[in-house]
Amino acid sequence: MSVSVLDLESQSVHQWQVHKLRGEEVLLKAWVESQGQYVITARWPQGHDFYRPSKGVYDPLLLAESVRQAVPLLSHAVHGVPREYKQAWENFSFSVEPLAALVATTEEEVRLVVSCSDVVRRGARFAGMTMDTEVHLGERLMGTARTRFNNQPAAIYRRLRGSYADIGAALAHCLPPGPPVEPHLVDRVSPDDVVLSPDPAGVPGQWRLRVDPGHPVLFDHAVDHVPGMLLLEAARQAAHAVGDGDSVVTGMKTDFVRYVEFDAPASVLAAEPVRDRAGRRRVDVSIEQRGVRVFSAEVTVEPAIGL
Repeated sequence: MSVSVLDLESQSVHQWQVHKLRGEEVLLKAWVESQGQYVITARWPQGHDFYRPSKGVYDPLLLAESVRQAVPLLSHAVHGVPREYKQAWENFSFSVEPLAALVATTEEEVRLVVSCSDVVRRGARFAGMTMDTEVHLGERLMGTARTRFNNQPAAIYRRLRGSYADIGAALAHCLPPGPPVEPHLVDRVSPDDVVLSPDPAGVPGQWRLRVDPGHPVLFDHAVDHVPGMLLLEAARQAAHAVGDGDSVVTGMKTDFVRYVEFDAPASVLAAEPVRDRAGRRRVDVSIEQRGVRVFSAEVTVEPAIGL
C-alpha cells in the first residue's frame, strides 16, 4: 500500500494514547484512516537505548513495540476508550525479512498499515479485536504482525486482578532481580538489559526471569504485572542462549496465557532449536510460574551471515 499519511488529513499521536511517560519512547507520530485501514507513521531511532540494531538490522522488537503502541492508540483514538481502561495481549506474532530490515545511513520513514477484524463489543463498549499489520521501512515491506487483544474497563480489571490490581502493593512485593547471565550469550551489551538469570539448579536450557522495575524502557511507567514486552525479550534472549550466537530473530508466535506476577519466581525454558529446510531454526520457549505455564513462544532464528 503506497498511500502516505502526508497525502491525507492525519491526526497526531498524543503521548498518553500509547501509554508512555517518557516522550523519547513514543515511536508513533501520526495516523489516518484510509480505505478501511489505518495508516500510522512511526520513527525508529537508530540509537535507541534498548532496541538497538544488531548485525546491521533493526531490532525486530522495535516492530513489536510499534504494534504494541498501536493497540492503545486505536483503542483510544478510534473506539473512544477512556484513559483508565486496560488493554491486554491475548496473542501476538510477527515475521520480518532481514534484508528489508537493514539499517540505512539515514533514518527512513516507518509506516504501519493496520487492518482490524473480529471486533467485539459488550453492548456499546469496545471489548477487543484482531489487528493485522504490514510494517514498511522506506519503500520496503519489512515485516508483518498479527495480534489479538482485549479491552477492560477499570472496574472489571480490578475485579479480575484482585489484590494484584494495587500497583504500589504489587511492586512492593517484587522479588529482587537475580544476577544476569553474560550479556553476549543473549545478544546484549549491557548486563542491565539482560532479563535472564542463571537457573539455581543449573538445568540446561532453563533460567529465572529477571525482572527489574527500575529499567527505564521495559518499565517506562509503573504496572501491576510483568510487561508483555519483557516476556517477548525473555523469549528472544532464551532463543539466542540456546543458539550459536551468530543469528538474528526473524519471527515469533506467542500466547499470553496468564499475567506474570512480581511476587513469585518465574522460570524460562527453551527447547533445543529445530532446523527447517530453509535453514531457519525454531525454538520453543515457555515461562512457568507457580508450576503453571503463563506464556509461550515459538521463536524463529536465521543465520546472520551475509547481512
